[in-house]
Amino acid sequence: MDGTDLRAARQCRIVIRGRLSDRLGFAFPQLSLERRAGQTVMHGVADSAQLDELLDRLRDLGLELVSVDVES
Repeated sequence: MDGTDLRAARQCRIVIRGRLSDRLGFAFPQLSLERRAGQTVMHGVADSAQLDELLDRLRDLGLELVSVDVES
């Protein structure tokens, strides 16, 4: 993370419906992807602004969000 306040960053887990292709996976370089049957689990560290951007990107790509978990 470049210049982001690390104190505000939290571990996050985002689950989307479907298996994300490698091509779409490149849209989320800051996250690790775990592909499972019928869904993709994304793990990474993000602050609230970055998380908003990630969720906007998911929406813009037409991906169905199943859940978002953020470590408190």
